[in-house]
Formats: sequence, structure tokens, C-alpha cells
Amino acid sequence: MPSQKDKISRHAHYLESYYNGEANKIDAFLRRVAKRLRIKLTQTQTVKSQARIKTLLDFTENTLKEELGAFTDGLQEQIELFADSEAQFAAAAIKDFEMVIPSPHQTRAAVYARPFNNRLLKDYLGDFTKEQAKAVRNAVSMGFYEGATTQQIIREIVGTKAQNYKNGILNVTRSSAERMVRTALNHTSNVARAKLYDDNSDIVPYYEWVSTLDGRTSPVCRSRDGKVYKIGKGQLPPAHHNCRSTTSPLFAEDVQIKGKKLTKVANIGGKRASMDGQVSADLTYSDWLKKQDKSFQLEVLGKTRYNLFESGELTLDKFVNNRGQTLTLDQLKAKYPSVMDKI
Repeated sequence: MPSQKDKISRHAHYLESYYNGEANKIDAFLRRVAKRLRIKLTQTQTVKSQARIKTLLDFTENTLKEELGAFTDGLQEQIELFADSEAQFAAAAIKDFEMVIPSPHQTRAAVYARPFNNRLLKDYLGDFTKEQAKAVRNAVSMGFYEGATTQQIIREIVGTKAQNYKNGILNVTRSSAERMVRTALNHTSNVARAKLYDDNSDIVPYYEWVSTLDGRTSPVCRSRDGKVYKIGKGQLPPAHHNCRSTTSPLFAEDVQIKGKKLTKVANIGGKRASMDGQVSADLTYSDWLKKQDKSFQLEVLGKTRYNLFESGELTLDKFVNNRGQTLTLDQLKAKYPSVMDKI
């Protein structure tokens, strides 16, 4: 029978496909932006009138705001449906207990109320639209003031067919949209589950951070994998943009308490997914990485951190600070001078 963590890991793979599908919806909106800008800006070859330049800049910014605003409005509708779905999934994944499922209104309120990356979700979506609209406006403005023709400006914004339009400013907007969608949906998934756990804390008093076992996992997520937190008291993904981490519920008997430190009881059993197939659910990223060959560990950690990790001098959580930021080698040397002198 699949372990709790294995169910979560399998579901995470499904979510990756869902996130990609939602992110790809930006393409239709950007095609409309490109068409509208092309029609408007190429009515004349060159533009020198300051009044006309301002009119075209305003048109550019307003077009981006209108189309990207429509995109984020649609995403917000999906977020609310997705939040309800994730709460239902979390409840169904916990067998043998009748879980109290929060109402859709309660789940959505939790998603909107909890900040991530120092912003609330609605601000995150709104800032994306404003920032991208401003960036494209600035690119058009630079073209005008450098004396470029309107055709040259359009190529700068849209890109060229020869390079599949990947060399235009709008491709930066596309990449930013994909990152924004994945991060917002990861936030929604994890907060919706956390809300369910919180409403059932008598059954599920703890949860475990679950990161992806592959070479693309970030330093902060590598360090947090397997960490145990009390419901309502710990960190939640996303730890950063494009974060793929999630959480898994733990029962009271699954957790050992030593002072203020919480650790998961070993040998719970079951499996979890990794880049090289199913592995024990008891393995943390650190345990898993130790089982990989030297070349892979070097690729993930770099030479100095590999030496520190392989020798046992420092664990993965020592490579980041309390805010999840990766420490530079100079910062590591200042913090652990005696250890760094050995390397």
C-alpha cells in the first residue's frame, strides 16, 4: 500500500502537469498583445512627435494591463477551484479518519490571507500585471528615444519568426508568467492542505516538509526536506519562485519530541518518488543525496560544499540561513571558520 508521502509525491507529479497547463494559457493573451501592438505601432514608420510617442506608450501599457489583467483574473478563478480540490485531496489521502473539511469560503480565505515571498496572493497577481506592463512600455520608450523605426521596435518586443519569437521582450513576460503561475498554485495547494490539517489538528497535529528528490531542487528545499513542524507553527512552501515542495501530514505517533526539536519516527515504512525511482519514505534529501555518485553530488553542491557534506563537517541545513537564503562561501567561512579551514 502506498505510504502517505508516496501519495503526496505522486500527486505532486500530477500537479506539475496541471501547473504547466495553466501557465501555457498566457500564450493566447500574449498573441493578442503582439497583434494589437503591431497594428497600432506600425501605422507610421517613424514617430518623432512627443505627444504621439506618449499616446503610443500609454496604449502599450494599457494593452498589457488589459490582457494580463484578464489572464490573472482567469487564474484567480482557477485558484479558488483548485484550493477546494486540494483540501478534498488532503482529506481523502488520510485514511481511517473522518476529516472535517473546511468550507470553500474558509479555504479560499486562508489562501488569500497567508503571505508568501512577503506578499499576499492578490498583490502578487496584481504586481505581475503592473510590472510587466511597465517593462514593455519602457522597452518601447527606449526604442523611440534611440530613433528606432516602429518595425524595429516591434521586432524588439515580439521577437522574430526565425527564432520562434523567443528573442522578444514578450518572451520575458511569458517566462515571468510561467514562474508566477507555478508559484501561486504551489502556494494555493499548500495553504489549502494546511487549512485542512489545522481544522483536524486533533488527528493530524504535525506535518513534514517534502521536497523533490532530483538535481534541480533548491538549497533551501534540500535543507528542509524531512523537517517536522507543528500544525500552524512552521514554514510552508513555496520557499521561492517555482518551488516544487509540498507537505505531508503526520500523526502524533509518527513524531518524536526532544526538547523543542521534532523528528519523524524512523521505519514508518512505505515509498516515495525520486528521479531514479521509488525509494524508502524514510529517506530525506540528505540521505538520498549521500547514496548518489560523486559526480552528481558535485553537480548539485559544488566542490567546496561537496567536501563539507561528504566529510560530515556540515549538513545541508547549514548551507542556508534562517530565512532560507543560501550562504556564500565567505559567509560559511565567517560562520564556521574552524570547519572551513579544514577544506
